[in-house]
Amino acid sequence: MYQSSLRSRRINVADSFDQIQDYYAEQGWTDGLPVVPPTESLVREMLSGYGGDPSASLGVIQPRNAQATLEKLAINAVMAGCRPEYMPVLIAIVQAITEPEFNIHGLQTTTNPVSPLVIINGPVREQIGINSGRGSLGPGNRANATIGRAVRLLLLNVGGAKPWSTDMAVHGSPAKYISCMGENEEDSVWDPLHVERGLSPEQSAVTVVGVQGMSNCLTFYKEPESFLNMISSAMADISDNNYLLAAGNPLVILTPGHAQIFSDGGYTKQLIKEALFELCKVPLDRFPKETSVITYEEGFAMDGDRVCPCRSADDIMIAVSGGPEPYHVLYCGNFGDTTAVTRVVELK
Repeated sequence: MYQSSLRSRRINVADSFDQIQDYYAEQGWTDGLPVVPPTESLVREMLSGYGGDPSASLGVIQPRNAQATLEKLAINAVMAGCRPEYMPVLIAIVQAITEPEFNIHGLQTTTNPVSPLVIINGPVREQIGINSGRGSLGPGNRANATIGRAVRLLLLNVGGAKPWSTDMAVHGSPAKYISCMGENEEDSVWDPLHVERGLSPEQSAVTVVGVQGMSNCLTFYKEPESFLNMISSAMADISDNNYLLAAGNPLVILTPGHAQIFSDGGYTKQLIKEALFELCKVPLDRFPKETSVITYEEGFAMDGDRVCPCRSADDIMIAVSGGPEPYHVLYCGNFGDTTAVTRVVELK
């Protein structure tokens, strides 16, 4: 275990499950679910999963403008129920969400129900037991669930995104509890996401995307063009932030079965992106000419008199995850004012 001194203050609470949980809830330190008490021994054990000075900062989390130190990350990871071996992945996630282009301040304070979605690639998936296959977005897997929850607790407790006061999401979202999955690289015919984004297959990586929800597309069809028609029908929602702000990364999650059928039909991921980009262009006259808050048209991405869902086809992201059947596609609309970030997982 790491022996350097820990700087967080110690709190003495009666050794009672209910009293501990009540105290944490009263302080606003939980997501509403029971937490694991972060005792000093458990925090030190969590830090042993990576090493390093506990006071070292991984980045600044807005809106509180607070340093996300290794120690603070370890505390929230303990509370979420993580294992120490998850720490390298959590560190990469924090480094990704604190990059300026991800705009964590916007995600933390908006009225939109947006949340970071974490996609994990590379050998680390098998090493720590990430689910990349059936049910990859949960429930039922400890690594996916607790890594996603640790990120949310960190955003609450270090970033200061408290519901009703700082986190102004009108409805909120179940995705704000847990949003973490692995990419099903083994069953996919294409290069995985992190390779597409410039890394090698041997590297492990996390990619964070600011998603405002998930729409299921039922694809009981046999032809790639039918898939494209159904996916684009979900994407071409003119109330989506992608159209109104046009600066994000719409995410399409295919199954390995879809990837195989697309590939057999001569489609690469790039060709799919280009087809979807074209199919999702919406005539400008479909949009209302007034809004109650702000005029959006200045931010539209236009192609003649049609509005595009993002700036270019390259902005669309495609990941392969879940079970093998080509029955369901998930479309994740984007916050529209955030850019996906990929960071390498440094294993120690």
